[in-house]
Amino acid sequence: MKDVNEEKKTQFRWLKPMSKELLAFLANEVQKGNRPNNSFKSSSYVSAANAISKKFNVKCLPKHIDNDLKIVKNAWVVISKLRDKESGFGWDDNLKMITASPTLYSTYTEVNPTYEKYLNKKIDMYDEMAVVVGKDVHSHENTTNLEEKGNGDSEIVKNNDKQSISSAPLESRKSRKRTCDDDLELQNICT
Repeated sequence: MKDVNEEKKTQFRWLKPMSKELLAFLANEVQKGNRPNNSFKSSSYVSAANAISKKFNVKCLPKHIDNDLKIVKNAWVVISKLRDKESGFGWDDNLKMITASPTLYSTYTEVNPTYEKYLNKKIDMYDEMAVVVGKDVHSHENTTNLEEKGNGDSEIVKNNDKQSISSAPLESRKSRKRTCDDDLELQNICT
């Protein structure tokens, strides 16, 4: 019979500095072109695990990188939802913060208490999150810039934008229930 201590496995715990280091590392990998088709190459996971292991003197495996990246993606989904213009919240680009009036804040957090950590608080590593897990936000910004400049092509851009909005099918995503550990990891991302 095995000793109880031998059977007990230790969980890998992500600390806030580790998550920051991972996001910075993966943002660099994106810049190098190691994320074709919105998924990282396996060599990026191995390199990231080695970098985290070396810097923090822990045993980090590629599966740990994948798990933390899933948590970051979930956080990004929430942030994107709150940043949506229809949500009624504001955005402070200098502070990288979703802003809410006291009334809206209290009303919204009563219904959705898990989103409280994102409202009126600076989102650490927002730019890196946008690079690593965000959609291509630059295409929308470029469209707006063309319209504002009064370029001769602006009418075409506006028409194409309307057509793409009305005819583009929405992607379906599978979702999973978040565990208590995931909530703790999400808290490490935001201050």
